[in-house]
Amino acid sequence: MPTLIGLIFLLASAYCFFQKDDRLFALVIVSAIFQASSVISSDAHGVQPYYAVAAIFVLQSMLRGRNVGKPSFRGRGWMILFAVIGIASAFILPVVFAGTPVYDPYVGIDDGLFIRPPLQLGLANLTQSVYLLLDVLVVVGASRNVNGVNFTLRAYKLAFYLVAGTVILQFLFSVFGVEFPYYLLQTHGGYSLQGVQTGEWSSRYPGTFTESSGAGLVLASFTAGFLAERMKFGRSLLPCLTGLFAIFLVRSTSSMAAVGLTFLGLLIAHPVFRFPYHLNAIYLKRSILLIVAGAAALALVAFSPLRDSLISATLEKGESSSFVNRLASDQYAMELFSVTKGIGVGMGSNRPSSLITSLLSTVGLAGFAVFLLAYSGLLANSTRENSWLRWVGCALFLDMALGGPDYTMPWVWVILAFAVQMGRLSDDKLLAHERKAA
Repeated sequence: MPTLIGLIFLLASAYCFFQKDDRLFALVIVSAIFQASSVISSDAHGVQPYYAVAAIFVLQSMLRGRNVGKPSFRGRGWMILFAVIGIASAFILPVVFAGTPVYDPYVGIDDGLFIRPPLQLGLANLTQSVYLLLDVLVVVGASRNVNGVNFTLRAYKLAFYLVAGTVILQFLFSVFGVEFPYYLLQTHGGYSLQGVQTGEWSSRYPGTFTESSGAGLVLASFTAGFLAERMKFGRSLLPCLTGLFAIFLVRSTSSMAAVGLTFLGLLIAHPVFRFPYHLNAIYLKRSILLIVAGAAALALVAFSPLRDSLISATLEKGESSSFVNRLASDQYAMELFSVTKGIGVGMGSNRPSSLITSLLSTVGLAGFAVFLLAYSGLLANSTRENSWLRWVGCALFLDMALGGPDYTMPWVWVILAFAVQMGRLSDDKLLAHERKAA
């Protein structure tokens, strides 16, 4: 039977499927944040809303002929090459290196320290291949889907407020001792779902994700984009502060680090002083305001009951068993990279703790290099007024490099598809302007 969330997305997809504008791709964006949910009810399995909506979107694109021919956008060739490498590795390398002990994706990192089953061709290799193929087709479909872009921009902002708002609501419910209806969001039987102890300030809140780190990953990418918009165009400071507050509630170390590093990058990319004596007063004012706002938000948390749990989740994280287990999984991933002579054990065959070690241990050095070229190439489509999307991608990559191994994760490819679509829209506007001027 379909779940409540599944029913909502399926009905919305059926409606958007017959629309001639961009609503279905907008729905794909929103669906990507519901990682803990499933469209069907099952005790052991599940289908995230993204995969159902994305499949319908790809079908719509094919029926309309949007995937016919060779839609031109930056990074297309590298993306297709990465898909070929990834899918080929998933079916070939588990046979080539059969019997090699690996971290089973279905066992988990903490248990994987003690349980390392021998490598063999399995279900994870098939599912990861299907996920990657669907992700690539979503990007291709988005490249031809440039009508009604206001829907996708609205959907992007809606997705942010849904994640941040859910985290804040979970916090408020806990503070007032009211049980949050997690059963409505956490319906995926195939995942271990993070629980929250009501009334406990040390709790970390997962939002619409299976665990708080997933919510932090998405919130960090959103917040980085809002910071970039504020610095470049002077946009509202409210989304930045909302994102920071939600990240503090999530208390993800990698997310905080990613936002901090991205902010430093923004300061470097928008220098206040230029040799020999030029002072950019606008950037100076915006930089000071962002620094003061960030310091005020940090001070507010530091003098609140969240202080001890924030310190425990960040500064003292290195003393936890979870950190040790994650470090061990990354170290073992590099051993697999060495044992396989840089080839890897195949996509879906090993699951460490971070993106770089995940790529190197599964698709090898070649796959890692091609992924970087594809990722940077697809983000390069976001130019001019949409350059803030590059900072979104930058924060996303940094966060995953610190603590996110799943390179087929829906949010990664939604951001890449969004960047491609916005780039195509900018090119079409420029071409129309040039034709009008001629």
